[in-house]
Amino acid sequence: MESAAAAAEPLLFLGESIGFWIQTGAFFLSAIGAIAVIYYNGRQARVSALVAILTHQQSNEDLLAANKLVNSLHDSGVVWAQHMGADCDERAAILKVLNNAEFISVGVRLKAFDEKVYKELHCSTVLRLWNSSSGFIHELRNRTGKTTLFQDFERLATRWKNSPIKHVK
Repeated sequence: MESAAAAAEPLLFLGESIGFWIQTGAFFLSAIGAIAVIYYNGRQARVSALVAILTHQQSNEDLLAANKLVNSLHDSGVVWAQHMGADCDERAAILKVLNNAEFISVGVRLKAFDEKVYKELHCSTVLRLWNSSSGFIHELRNRTGKTTLFQDFERLATRWKNSPIKHVK
């Protein structure tokens, strides 16, 4: 009789049955899988949001014209103080481009947009825009007394300038 009772006793590991540990392990692996799916979906959402905004930018004629104007003003060696008047068409175009760049920079900082993808796609464009418009931004900050104007755009451009994309062979 004792041998039948001994055979009926479950195998124990750390005070619990093997079935308990199998169930716990399956639950643990499921939790890890769920976390991985959530992370991957979040990253894909950031990439999708970035692609959507960049696609919209490429079809926005006003923004494209404003970008072209900012670059041409910079290439002509403009004195930025001349374009600070409220009724100046150039000022409106410059602010349109800068507000767009600041919007994306804030999105990158808040992790709404994927920075790695954005950097691969637009590093040279961001750096060129910063070089073209930094004089205007500094003049605008001086005139308004607001040192935070376009700070996320400046932070992003400075970080990318110090850590440029790698040359792909």
